[in-house]
Amino acid sequence: MLDTRPNAQTGSFSRENPAMNPSPRDAEKISIRRLQSDEIDRILELTSRHPELSIASENVIRRVQAYNPDSFWGVFRRQDAASAPPSLEGYYAFLLLNEDGDAALRARTLDRKSPPLEYLAKPGERAHSVYIWVMVVKGLSAVATPIVIRELGKTSAGAPLLACAATQAGLNLMRRQGFRPLTPADDDIGGLCVFAKLGDVKVRPLRAHRMESRFKVVVARTSEDVERAFAIRAAVFMMEQNCPYDEEFDGNDRTATHIIGYVDGEPAATLRIRYFSDFVKIERLAVLPRFRRTLIAKEVVNTGIDFCRRKGYRRMYGHIQKRLLHFWSRFGFQPFETNHPLVFSDHEYIVVAGDLKPHDDPITMRSLPHVLIRPEGKWDEPGILEKSAERPPTNPH
Repeated sequence: MLDTRPNAQTGSFSRENPAMNPSPRDAEKISIRRLQSDEIDRILELTSRHPELSIASENVIRRVQAYNPDSFWGVFRRQDAASAPPSLEGYYAFLLLNEDGDAALRARTLDRKSPPLEYLAKPGERAHSVYIWVMVVKGLSAVATPIVIRELGKTSAGAPLLACAATQAGLNLMRRQGFRPLTPADDDIGGLCVFAKLGDVKVRPLRAHRMESRFKVVVARTSEDVERAFAIRAAVFMMEQNCPYDEEFDGNDRTATHIIGYVDGEPAATLRIRYFSDFVKIERLAVLPRFRRTLIAKEVVNTGIDFCRRKGYRRMYGHIQKRLLHFWSRFGFQPFETNHPLVFSDHEYIVVAGDLKPHDDPITMRSLPHVLIRPEGKWDEPGILEKSAERPPTNPH
C-alpha cells in the first residue's frame, strides 16, 4: 500500500504516520470520486496547507483536469449528520501518460510542472503509464488508495505506475511496496521508481470493511426499476424542458432496456437502449439536477455501452441535442455522414453514430444455454432457472 504523503509536485513522498489512518468506523464516512472543474479551488486550498509542496500553477492544473478528468480524484468525508454533504478532505493527482509522454518522463525531458497535453492520454483511452503527480491524503490513504487504484485499473490495467521519493524513509517504503528504480542511478531520493504494472500495487484495505463506490449502475429488471427510470425522465424532460407527456413517453419504453444510475443509493440518472438489426440506439439520457456535478452520467453511458458490446453489437446510433455533441463525442459518437436536419420536441438534434469495440466474451448462440436465460446484464451470475435444475425433471403436462 502507498502509505505516504506528498512532499513535492513531482509526486514524491515521505512516510505517513500509520496512526493517522482512519478506523473502520471512520472509513464508512469516506467516499472517492473524480473531481469536477468547479472543485479545483478547493484542492488548491488543501494544497496551500502544505507549504513544502511546490506544485504546478493553477492554470496548468485546470488545463490537465479539463483535458482528462480521470487525472484528479477527491477523498470525501461525511460528517456524523447523515443529511450533511461530504466535504473534500484530500485528493490524488495523476499524469495519465500516452506512449510519447511515458518516453519523455523516462528520458527526463517531461516538464512535470507544465506537461504538454499531447503527452497525456485522452478520456477513456488506456494510459501507457501512470505517474503519481501529487497526493494530499494524510490520514486517509488506508481507505482511499485501494479504491483509487482499483478505479484507475478499469481503464489502464497493466500500465506501469511511477513515482519519486522525497526522503530516505519514503524511498525505503516504496522499495518495500514493490517500487523499483528505473535505472541504477534512480536508486536514491528523487529517483524515478516504477511498478511492473498498475495491478501489482499492494493495497491493504481495512479489515472487516470494504469501501464501495458511491455510484451504482444497474439494468432495470422489475416494474419498480422501470418506474424509477420514468420518474427521472419526467422530472428532467417534462418538468425542466416542458416536454409533453405523449412526446416523452413515446410508445417505445416497453420494448427497450433501461439503465439506472444511483448516487449514494438515490436514483439519479437513466438511459434507454433500443435494438435494431445491426445497431443499437442509445437515447433518453437524463440526470436529476442535484447529481449533475457528479460523474454519474459518464458511469451510466459507459455501462450502457458495455451492455451493448456484451450483446454483440458493433455499431451505435443516436439523436443528440447540438449543445451536447462534445459530451457524446467522448464515447465515440460522431455526426453521421448523411446527416439530415432533425427537429422534434422543440429542440434541434444531430444524428450521430459510432463503432463499438468487440467484447472479449460476447453473448452468442454458442454461449452456454443457461447464460442466455439469465437476467439481462447478469450473464455471469447463476440464475434462478439454473437452481431449478437441482430438481429432477418430471416433464409435467
